[in-house]
Amino acid sequence: MLTATGATASTASVSASDDATVSDVPQLGQRSDGRRFSERGGTDRRDAVCLFEEVYAAEGVVFGRGEGFRYRHRTLHDLNIELTSSAVTTDRSGDLSSGDWLALGWTARGGVRIDDGSHRAVTEPAIPVVFPTDRPYSIVAPAGVHHVVRLNWEFVDTVGAVLSEARTTTAAFRTQPLPDALPGLQASIHAVAAAAFGDGDPQQARLSLQVQLAEWVVRAYGGRSERRELGAGRTTVELAQAYMAEHCRDQVMLTDLCEAIGVSARTLQSAFLRHADSTPMNYLQQMRLNRVRVALQLADPGSVTVATIAREWGFRHMGRFAGTYLHRFGEYPGETLRGLPTRRLRSRAVVGSA
Repeated sequence: MLTATGATASTASVSASDDATVSDVPQLGQRSDGRRFSERGGTDRRDAVCLFEEVYAAEGVVFGRGEGFRYRHRTLHDLNIELTSSAVTTDRSGDLSSGDWLALGWTARGGVRIDDGSHRAVTEPAIPVVFPTDRPYSIVAPAGVHHVVRLNWEFVDTVGAVLSEARTTTAAFRTQPLPDALPGLQASIHAVAAAAFGDGDPQQARLSLQVQLAEWVVRAYGGRSERRELGAGRTTVELAQAYMAEHCRDQVMLTDLCEAIGVSARTLQSAFLRHADSTPMNYLQQMRLNRVRVALQLADPGSVTVATIAREWGFRHMGRFAGTYLHRFGEYPGETLRGLPTRRLRSRAVVGSA
């Protein structure tokens, strides 16, 4: 089991006793609910380099010298997250970038050295840290077990936008978690992993636990700004998306978008159809629907209504909104608000937290 407080038997360091379970042939599996699991291990350093560079979009991966080299790597992808555990008999290093994921990592023993060119840090065992989010970086990890939880950026941004009362949040995530948020964060990671690897939780329950994990991540590390610089080099679609993210709660018209980024309506429509397979206003509607869904999942049904949350994100016609929401998510917004599995499972992820 993946935990934030150390490795358990399933991810213990590689040893000779692993001969029966570690194979040079990848082990893959996909469940009917979309979860994807892969496991690979062996003794060939070249295979290990190829695997780690592929999984982490890394370059220049190097494993330390020494006889008896062995490695094992396990990955589970579930909805908006990816859980990985790797065990290697030597230290490892490489150059990485954040890409489409927000990555949290920790070791069972020893610390990881992180260098992004302007700042160097060494992690502590069992304390999840956020790897650099806005620039490439290099790491040196000790021999033993290393855990990584990766969250989809759009998913984290959506949760962060709902949680933030201000227009913007902090410019970048902190590397270290706030001490008072650490217990809740660790418990939430454990709950997400237990549900992802288990068989007893339906997809909606797992999604709700992932929403709560994203909430803890934002609490513990801050969030990246929704106010993105509209500088040169950004495409027309990217400029429009940045404006939408900043003004998602407002009544935005097509003319507002065109004026903000300096293009005609025809140019903007064509760009979105070509690069986003959507019209600008439909893209904005989907962005708002995603934020409403997360807000409903985080809300207390005893103190808030669907209409309140929908209006907060720019929906004015409740009947039309309910139909659109049903078409998008397969359930009415009231069902999301009243039937949130996170409230029934919350004890899993907050045990021991303040």
